[in-house]
Amino acid sequence: MKGMAAALLLLAAWGGVKLPWETRLAARRAEIMHGQGQGFSFQLRDSLGQGLTLAALGGFRGVAANFVWISLTIAWEEQQWTRVRTLAEFAVLLQPRVLFFWENGAWHLAWNASVAAMNYPRPGASAAQKEREARQWIEAGRVMLERGIQANPEKHQLYMRMAELHQQRLQDHATAARYYMLAAQRPGATPLAERFAGYALERAGLKQEAYDYWLRLWRSTGQHPETGPRQWPKIREHIRKLEAELNIPDDKRLFPR
Repeated sequence: MKGMAAALLLLAAWGGVKLPWETRLAARRAEIMHGQGQGFSFQLRDSLGQGLTLAALGGFRGVAANFVWISLTIAWEEQQWTRVRTLAEFAVLLQPRVLFFWENGAWHLAWNASVAAMNYPRPGASAAQKEREARQWIEAGRVMLERGIQANPEKHQLYMRMAELHQQRLQDHATAARYYMLAAQRPGATPLAERFAGYALERAGLKQEAYDYWLRLWRSTGQHPETGPRQWPKIREHIRKLEAELNIPDDKRLFPR
């Protein structure tokens, strides 16, 4: 009980600096949305004074981050997107090694906020303005994942999320393929990552690169069971398809006709 009381006291003290800080961030966003800035640049660590904040919270960072996320969820339900971003930034500052905050913070920005920017009715907002704001939210999510990768370079999950963002939100399949490959190289990565890299190369129209990639994957092992998580029959199917589409001579094919 004493620990919880101390955590609540610290959070109450933080509330005294939170409002002006959020106000400054909102003002900065307003400047950018009206063309007065060069891009979203939230220097959150400088604004809060990272050392002071973390020293004050000490061992209660996990508790504080959970409280912050509860507030973020409420802001999400109310579609207060600038506040969602502010709170997501604070959550990852408090707990930079917790992937949940990076993954879900980026999802709120690149998916939820950007879709709301496009679809939420706003008098006087042109289609071009909505598109521009949606792209800015996607970029905010991308930057969050990039920072998450820098903080957790060994975690395959963040590379997967970055690949999905490039594929689903930016339609940049070539970059998605690169991140799927990076994910596949990390400890504990799912076999999905290595297959999705090949699929993304094909979607990008990079048939030769995709063919070379599938060949490397096939030749990386001498075992190709018909069942199992790596799904070699699917990979064989893609190799055969690309051999036909690229007119690979029979004597050069992995699977001759």
